[in-house]
Amino acid sequence: MKGSSRFFSSLGLLLILNVVIKPVWIFGIDRVIQNAVGTAEYGAYFSLFNFSVVLSFLLDWGYTNFYNRQLAAKEKDFIDRAGNYLYIKFIFALSYIVVVFSAGWLTGIRRWDILFGVLFIQVLQSFFLFFRGMITAHQWFQTDAWLSVLDKTLMIILCGTLLYFPSVFGNMTIGYFLQVQVVCTLFALLVSWFVLVNKGVRFIFQKRIFIQKEIFYQALPFGIIILLMSIHYRLDGFLLERIHENGDLEAGIYASAYRLLDAANMIGVLVAMFLLPYVARQWSKKDDFSNVVLGARHFLILFSIAVGVTAFFLAPWIQKTLYHYDSIVAIQVMRWCLPALIGYSLVQVYGTVLTATGNIVSFCYITLNAVLINIALNFLLIPSLGAVGCCYAALVSQGFCGISVMFYVWKKSAVYIHYRSVIIYIFTAAILSGFLYWSREFSVGPVLQLTGVALITVAALFATGRKEWMQWVGSFRKTELK
Repeated sequence: MKGSSRFFSSLGLLLILNVVIKPVWIFGIDRVIQNAVGTAEYGAYFSLFNFSVVLSFLLDWGYTNFYNRQLAAKEKDFIDRAGNYLYIKFIFALSYIVVVFSAGWLTGIRRWDILFGVLFIQVLQSFFLFFRGMITAHQWFQTDAWLSVLDKTLMIILCGTLLYFPSVFGNMTIGYFLQVQVVCTLFALLVSWFVLVNKGVRFIFQKRIFIQKEIFYQALPFGIIILLMSIHYRLDGFLLERIHENGDLEAGIYASAYRLLDAANMIGVLVAMFLLPYVARQWSKKDDFSNVVLGARHFLILFSIAVGVTAFFLAPWIQKTLYHYDSIVAIQVMRWCLPALIGYSLVQVYGTVLTATGNIVSFCYITLNAVLINIALNFLLIPSLGAVGCCYAALVSQGFCGISVMFYVWKKSAVYIHYRSVIIYIFTAAILSGFLYWSREFSVGPVLQLTGVALITVAALFATGRKEWMQWVGSFRKTELK
């Protein structure tokens, strides 16, 4: 009980910080930058950014997740190998740079200025996540919660200065945008390294315990799953720009909706980052973790349903409010892009459980099937439907992947599905749809509609898993008393 209480209180802090900072970054900075530089120009950046993410598995090969899992289980050999893993990541970074530039040349990429910037950012981000993974593996959850918003906070300050004072600094460009990201990510990386050193972690290279061949084979499935998930999440944006006859513009439209999907999915990513070391530790001690997994699912699925239903009904208002122009295509993309978050959330919860409990190979097979479905549908739909086709492909493949991993975890780890909550999920989606439909008919304002959606979702959360959520609330009270 004490461990789960500390987990939930730290997770609560993480979510609060990110709910405050990340929306400011997404809507106050990133969105404004797209409006400032133009949809097509931002579409070129979005395409190359996705391209760099797809190949980013070369930066890690699964070592971060593997090392995180073993470190969380308190295996002493892995505590001694911090310097060795850092050294090997430098080698991976060099290989990544060579491969990305070679692939860019072979595919005829023209915007090398953008590619160089996103490449540098990916390298720095990989090292930053490696250090943060070590922090969470040591169960220093609250420290990681503050680090999780450090880079974005700095970007908000610097990009905001450039955006809102153009008479002093000139007009914003993609080049300035990339430079700011590099500086802020580098600073956050140095801070995370200082935290580890200050807490007694030593990065000493020990040749006698260098990364053995068997360790590489153990970590390889973690690298494969990173590759597969990167392809599943990011390849569509690159294919859209390459295949469609008006690729830059379609990619820019897709980026407008995907920005919201990515922002909402960040909640799931943060939950997964905390869930992985927690489940790994409980699994190694043979302690029960099903309540924590179920509580995470309740939270993410109901949040995803609320986001998806809201986007479907309020897409015209969202599009006009955020991007200041009406477009039937953009509205359709908005409506069908956000519901894919439900599949994303199932993967974040149950894929993390598979990773933490050592069933990573099975997770790879499930994700591979989802990737093949996604690629086939994208090649089939993009030429005629453009960005809307990407949305349909994501809905099908992400839904397949999420449901598959959920049932596999149920069979292998005895984490029950809790069918009563599934009924409540469906009932909540119906209630939200009815509420938004009738409120639109009676001309209720968007602010009141969003307030109603929030209240209905919170009520559904407590109805679905009252035991888990009361435990979470209780953990905050205990933290306050301390």
